[in-house]
Order: sequence, then structure tokens, then C-alpha cells
Amino acid sequence: MESITNAQCQLCKERFALDTQQRVFVMPLLAKGQRFIMIECRCCGASTQYVAMASVTKPQDHEAPYRCPLPRCAGWVDWIDAESPPFWGCGECGSVWHEERDFQKRISDIVARYPYRADSYKRIAGKWLPAALDAESADYEERIDKEP
Repeated sequence: MESITNAQCQLCKERFALDTQQRVFVMPLLAKGQRFIMIECRCCGASTQYVAMASVTKPQDHEAPYRCPLPRCAGWVDWIDAESPPFWGCGECGSVWHEERDFQKRISDIVARYPYRADSYKRIAGKWLPAALDAESADYEERIDKEP
């Protein structure tokens, strides 16, 4: 529950605990699945998007970067934490994922649609991780160029 009752301001970058009024406002919206919620920062007073602390925790570092999980994109996806809230972003096509579960689902989708794409990832404990670069076939990028 702690991750839901704490937030980080997009402007001043301070982390703060939601007050009672903010929790009463945020909890039902989260329960309905609403993703875009604006609250007031308790540190600087600015309006900021509510981002649960669990969403802003830096993912585990990996030896290799992720390949982009979108059709016709052979780009690399990095964790961008210079922005608030941080996100996964592809430097090639510009796609972003603000939640890891969405990024993981896209990887599952692309692997199901194009099985050769599985060479770019390894599944450990139910989570996709980047595979070593030498795991990809030599014609990997050419195959991606031919995707519809």
C-alpha cells in the first residue's frame, strides 16, 4: 500500500506522501483503472500527474539493452529517468511505455507474432529480459525490415 500512498512531483522531483484528502481522491480513480490523475505537490504546490512510487522505481540493470518490441522497428529501448515520470523509450521509432507491464506485454505480443524475435529476449521468472547481442540471427534487422 505504501507505493500507492506516495508520489513524486514532476516539477520539483520531490517524493511525498499523499495527504488524507489526496488518498480519498486518488484511490477510487485507481480502482476504476484511470491512469491520468492530477494532484497538488505537497512540497512545491505545483499541479503534477500522480505517479505511484512503484511506477518510478528504476528497473534492474542489464548487460544488454532491449530491442524495440514493435513491428518494423529494430531500435533499442532504454530506461529514461531524466524525465518525470520516467519511462521506457525507443530511440529509433520514438515509442514510449510508462509502465513496465505494458512494455512486457508488447514483448510477448511481438514474440507471439514473429517467433524469431524471441532471440532478442530471454524469459526469466515470468519476465522478459534482453538477451545477449550474439543471440540474434545475423539477418535479424533484414527480417524486421520485411515485417508488414
